[in-house]
Amino acid sequence: MKILFYSFGLFLLFVSVIEAQDTKVDILLEKVQQSKTKEEKNILISELKVELARINKKARDESNAIIDAKKKLPSKPFNVQNIIK
Repeated sequence: MKILFYSFGLFLLFVSVIEAQDTKVDILLEKVQQSKTKEEKNILISELKVELARINKKARDESNAIIDAKKKLPSKPFNVQNIIK
């Protein structure tokens, strides 16, 4: 019972921390919305584009790694009897 409460507490902490995180993209977007001059907006938008491109590249690399790992998995299930023979 104690383990159940402990794991539930950790779960709540994990969920609250995940939702509370401000990413660099959120901060840049807020700065763009608060900027007053057009030049400042253009500079912040270009920074935002670079940050989004970096995040997109990272996600693309991770997805390609997952696809490559899936290709290496055997297509047929493992059969113990083949090893015993």
